[in-house]
Amino acid sequence: MDANQLSEFRSSLRQMERYLSGSVKEDGECCGVTFNECHILLEMADTKGIAMTDLSRKLGMDKSVISRTVDELVRSGMIRREENAEDRRRKSLVLTEDGKGATRSIDNAMNDKYRGFFSALDDSETEKVLDSMTYLASVFSRLISDGIDCCGGRA
Repeated sequence: MDANQLSEFRSSLRQMERYLSGSVKEDGECCGVTFNECHILLEMADTKGIAMTDLSRKLGMDKSVISRTVDELVRSGMIRREENAEDRRRKSLVLTEDGKGATRSIDNAMNDKYRGFFSALDDSETEKVLDSMTYLASVFSRLISDGIDCCGGRA
């Protein structure tokens, strides 16, 4: 890949980051949660219970950030800690009814926003966007799970 292609990719990625970051912050904050709380709640919505270390790994976030954010979500009544049946030293994090309600609110707000985005595209463009985003997300997920940080080194 030449320098011009890399520059164009990085510029496009920054534009997407700005839009998506602002979008998630707005949608999360409108539902009464912070950006990090939003990500944790949405990730937990797809699980029956998850350990903090697994949540940290899945989200690619520092354990201390996860810990502080989870503590706040527990205090606010959106998450509860339960004993793990397989390993009593580990606690599983589970959404409460309030947490489930918050995730539904966030999902609805984000679905409405992106429904508007996709309404401006035809079927062919929609398919291209979905395929590209799915592929790009899988590449980033693989890089995170391999422990590669943003500068190309090991995290």
